[in-house]
Amino acid sequence: MPQSQTRTIAGVTVYVPTGEIETAVHALAPRLRDLRGARIGVLDNHKEFADILLRGIATALQREHGVQVKVWRKDYLGKPSPFAREMAVDCDAVINGVGH
Repeated sequence: MPQSQTRTIAGVTVYVPTGEIETAVHALAPRLRDLRGARIGVLDNHKEFADILLRGIATALQREHGVQVKVWRKDYLGKPSPFAREMAVDCDAVINGVGH
């Protein structure tokens, strides 16, 4: 990390966890017309309690909308998901656990 991305606060040097801001505009994916029978990917990136929340969402989607669920439990901390292409082929939509 470049020296410019550190800051000294109260005598302690810390890394500033901000990277370059992406400025390119990206189109949103088209909204699914119906969830019934959709293939939904669930990407659990090991955040605390994400597995519990995502499992609950997946169960509700299966029960209430008849979706097919495929789960990826991968670790890709600090970088864009390297599984995006694989998920795009296998799924109509993806749910990602990204926080606490």
